[in-house]
Amino acid sequence: MGEGGWPSIPPKGDQLVYHQVVAKFNIWRLDLKDQKHHQRPPSVLISEKGDKMRPDLSPDGKKIAFESNRLGFWDIWTCATDGSTCDQLTSLHGTAGRARWSPNGRYVAFEFHPKELSEIYVVEVGGGVPRLLPTIPGADNLSPTWSPDGKSIYFASKRGSEPFQLWKMPVQGGPPTKLTKNGGISGVESFDGRFLYYSKYEAGGVWRMPLAGGEETQVLEEVRGGSWPNWALTTNGIYFLRFDKSPHATIQFLDFATRKTIPIWTLEKEPGWGLALSRDGKSIVYVQDEFAESNIMLVENFR
Repeated sequence: MGEGGWPSIPPKGDQLVYHQVVAKFNIWRLDLKDQKHHQRPPSVLISEKGDKMRPDLSPDGKKIAFESNRLGFWDIWTCATDGSTCDQLTSLHGTAGRARWSPNGRYVAFEFHPKELSEIYVVEVGGGVPRLLPTIPGADNLSPTWSPDGKSIYFASKRGSEPFQLWKMPVQGGPPTKLTKNGGISGVESFDGRFLYYSKYEAGGVWRMPLAGGEETQVLEEVRGGSWPNWALTTNGIYFLRFDKSPHATIQFLDFATRKTIPIWTLEKEPGWGLALSRDGKSIVYVQDEFAESNIMLVENFR
């Protein structure tokens, strides 16, 4: 991916100089020996052309869904976990992302930004037209996740300058129900169905609230603001990316029983967006910058 910035035009006006940064983000997998220790050094899972972001492993662990701009637009793709048999799930000529597998592995929910506002869609894996879910009209609706029974979807929604709040709606249709009052995004239902865990768009950290009703509490402070996709819930804790004074981020585990955080692996390069855990708890997938270079670009005969 190449991004341009800091343009400059000389007084003569027939040239343009700008600063370009070129980077490539790939998906990596870290296998776990147990909940608190890695099995072996991580390996590249998906390294084909284009950037990859916010991966999610299928329930059977055989496929991975992610967003990629390999054909120009950001669309949803799936590949086998060995990097083969890659299929393009969407071709919407906009920005699609935050792909999440349904519990039965038949569908993928995702967000799509056609213009100013985003919406939630569901597409059948293996073919089919993406189906728009009716959420909150006239609002930004994004970051879907499935309930464990596959009957509902949690999503974040906001209008104008309001903060994102979390909502829940039936997949087969029905009015959405508002859940949070003090902001929320990236909601994940606990495996016992008692709590909803979530982040806040720019505040950092992870919170939880009882689904039966009650006040929210913060359970994790170390997730940096703006990095809300970079954590994954288990029955006993949370895996997350920690950013501190080290030049590299660290994958850590928050143990609910002891309230201690345990470092699992230090990334060698800059992380991208997204961290996910396999359903069996044996593998973590994350995004890492493979290379980055900075260039000064000159455009002749600029008008």
